[in-house]
Amino acid sequence: MKSLDRLSIVVDLEPQAEDVALVRAGLMSYNESQVGPADVQRLAFYLRDGQDGIRGGLVGFLAFQWLSVELLWVDDALRGQGYGSSLLSQAEKHAREAGCVGARLDTYEFQAKPFYEKLGYAVFGVLEGYPANTRTYYLQKALR
Repeated sequence: MKSLDRLSIVVDLEPQAEDVALVRAGLMSYNESQVGPADVQRLAFYLRDGQDGIRGGLVGFLAFQWLSVELLWVDDALRGQGYGSSLLSQAEKHAREAGCVGARLDTYEFQAKPFYEKLGYAVFGVLEGYPANTRTYYLQKALR
């Protein structure tokens, strides 16, 4: 094992993109050595208005035969009209067609847990106290 005598831990409160990319590449290399290439496909589905403005959207990625939803948002004025369900449904359809077996996402307790559960997602984990003394729920759904 190499000595840490010549190494130092340095905090960077404004990390540069190339430094973050180097850390990400190192982690991805290790992960691939364990489970094979991730073949990550970024994706986004947008709800656009007549002026081509974005009024909602879903952002995520496909990797290891799973859809990971990172962001799902619908403008307040359009909520409750089925747009969120449609965005998620389109992403799930795309994921199925790409051979994905499941979908995963997280939501804060004050956001959309009942919405996701209504669409077939099930809680598989809870982080207590985050954010700000609330909870984060981790949900998944089989796509097959």
